Amino acid sequence: MIFRGAEAVIEKIEWQGHSAISKIRNKRSYRHPSLEQRLVTERLRSESRVIERLLSEGINVPSLYEINLANSEIVMEFIDGITLEKGLRTDNFREYLLSSAKILSQVHSLGIVHGDPTTSNFMISDKLYVIDFGLSGFDDDAESRASDIRVFLESLEAHHSEISGREIFLESYSEWPSSKEVLKALEVLELRGRYNLMRG
Repeated sequence: MIFRGAEAVIEKIEWQGHSAISKIRNKRSYRHPSLEQRLVTERLRSESRVIERLLSEGINVPSLYEINLANSEIVMEFIDGITLEKGLRTDNFREYLLSSAKILSQVHSLGIVHGDPTTSNFMISDKLYVIDFGLSGFDDDAESRASDIRVFLESLEAHHSEISGREIFLESYSEWPSSKEVLKALEVLELRGRYNLMRG
C-alpha cells in the first residue's frame, strides 16, 4: 500500500507485466448503497474522462490502463520518481517550479481544474507529471482555476517557505495567454481569505 486517504486506497500492483497503481475509491457506509454506487461510478467516470482528455493532448499524466466500476477501481501507470515536494528541496527547485506552473496552465487551458494540485501531486521522473485527478473536473471558470493556484501556493508556503517560490511559479503561469483573468481572480480569493482571517 502506498497511501490510504479519505477518498481512496492506493496500491502499487503488477498489471499485465507492468508496474501500475491501483486506486480504489472508498465507499461511504452512511449513504444508501445504490446512491453510493452511483456517486462512486460518476466520480470514476469523471476522473477517467479528465485523464483521457489530458493524455490526448500530450499532457504529462499517468496512462490509464483499466477502469473497474464493480470494484470502484482505476488502474493507471506507475510513475517511478520523487514528488515535487522532495524535488523542491534540491538545487533544481527553480526548474521544477517553472515546469509545474507550465503544466498546470496547460491543464487549465483545456477547461480542466485539478482540484488538489499540492506539491505532493506532481511527480518528477524523466519529466514532470501531474497526478491524482480524483477531485478534478471540467470547469473553465477563472475562480476555479484560481483556487487551483491558491492550493498550490499554500502547499508551497507550508513546506517550502525558504525558497520564495511564489514569484517564480506565478511568473511562469502568467506566460499562458489566458492567465490574466485567472490571476485577477487569485487576487480576489487571497484578499477574501485575509479579510476572513482579520474578522476571526
